[in-house]
Amino acid sequence: MVAMNTPAKLPLLMVDAIGGAVLGAIVVGCAYLVFFHADHATVEINELTSLINSASEDLSMVRTARDRQRAILKEQHGELESSRQLPADIPIEEYLQALSGLAAQNRLRVVRQNPLPSREYPGLLEQRYAYEVSGSVPDMARFFKAVEDADFWADIAYLKVDGAQAETNNRDRLALLTISLFSAVKQEPAAEGG
Repeated sequence: MVAMNTPAKLPLLMVDAIGGAVLGAIVVGCAYLVFFHADHATVEINELTSLINSASEDLSMVRTARDRQRAILKEQHGELESSRQLPADIPIEEYLQALSGLAAQNRLRVVRQNPLPSREYPGLLEQRYAYEVSGSVPDMARFFKAVEDADFWADIAYLKVDGAQAETNNRDRLALLTISLFSAVKQEPAAEGG
């Protein structure tokens, strides 16, 4: 009976030996990874952590710069919209004084200024003035250019230079202009219906 049991035990011993060898290989592999490869893995993890921190700092700086640029852009848009926007009310006295100042700077004499009928367009009000000046033609040309380059919303809508000489000087001429002063049309509040 003993002889019959021996061959059956042999395969179990072989299975145990193979299992022990596999288990030993796993233990040796784990020990290698833990003790020898762990230093290399730690270095790689530290390098990756450093790269992630550096990228996070760069991203933070980019976001800060973006926010700063957005604020500057918003401020510039606001300045642009307000700087070239038609005024709601025309400071007529200031405009007429500025025109008289430009005429004097260009050695012209203001002969007269009279209001003309206003014109209204969609979103635009044009208040017109007849403006007559006397002086030399080159001085008039400089005055016309100064009016066109002025910061206020005024334009020369009509111009007639009289060939007759002014009474004060043989070289002086009379110029009749129509000066248009522009403003935005005031919006009437909508009537509330019931």
